[in-house]
Amino acid sequence: LASRGLLLGKVIDEYKDHFGRGDFLIRGIIGADPKAGILAIEEPLRVGQTVQLHVRDATTADEDLKLLLDGQKIHDQPAAALLVSCNGRGKKLFDQPHHDVLAVKQALGDIPLAGFFAAGEIGPIGNRSFLHGHTASLVLFRSPIQQ
Repeated sequence: LASRGLLLGKVIDEYKDHFGRGDFLIRGIIGADPKAGILAIEEPLRVGQTVQLHVRDATTADEDLKLLLDGQKIHDQPAAALLVSCNGRGKKLFDQPHHDVLAVKQALGDIPLAGFFAAGEIGPIGNRSFLHGHTASLVLFRSPIQQ
């Protein structure tokens, strides 16, 4: 698994008792010095900040996407969607083209869908937005709620 990509997750809420899916902001490891015991990541860390190593794998990425898409079934059908996927996804991760597009279409039906690959995706964790890496962000457009 580590040959597919070792990543570092920065915990978002330090005050939780347990950490799981959705609790980490994932960052790439860009260098290492084994003799000094140092990892270099894409942005600075605070002293004492909780981190966890993550391995990039297609099975977990697929499960995460389907889990989040499944939660949208309780809402009205979107009118359209915009999908922004990391350029490290697609065939580089899933060994097949159009994985994320097909997952969205399967979960949400044949809605108008546009998208692109990016080297950073803006999306929420909880009620805050972050610049993500190694992920897919989906914007769903729905009709306004009638009050």
